[in-house]
Amino acid sequence: MKNKLEKVNVRILYWKEIPLQVEVESDGNKKSCQLEDRFQEGVDAIAMFENSYGTDDYLNGFLWGESSLAQGEINSVLQDKVNLFNNKFPRDFVSKIRDLQKQGNRKPTPGSIDHWIEY
Repeated sequence: MKNKLEKVNVRILYWKEIPLQVEVESDGNKKSCQLEDRFQEGVDAIAMFENSYGTDDYLNGFLWGESSLAQGEINSVLQDKVNLFNNKFPRDFVSKIRDLQKQGNRKPTPGSIDHWIEY
């Protein structure tokens, strides 16, 4: 395992606005990690709520967000980003998305609710 600082490309796989997976890449070395099960469970709940579960709309909802650069050791960058979402993303994100949908204010695009992360 390398312990040097590297430029690491980071990207997040989303289903619409819900983060699911973190992927990092540096010097041709690519690693990824799924977020906690609650994120996939949230995807399923919202897909059922909006009646897209099992449809092309559901499948087409999986998109990568914009890439960003981080500096550090690749494994640490991956774990830090995964921990950020797992530990700091609101537990009630499903109800918050439902509320936005009901109000007509939902923006189901990758990264659109990342500002909900509690720093």
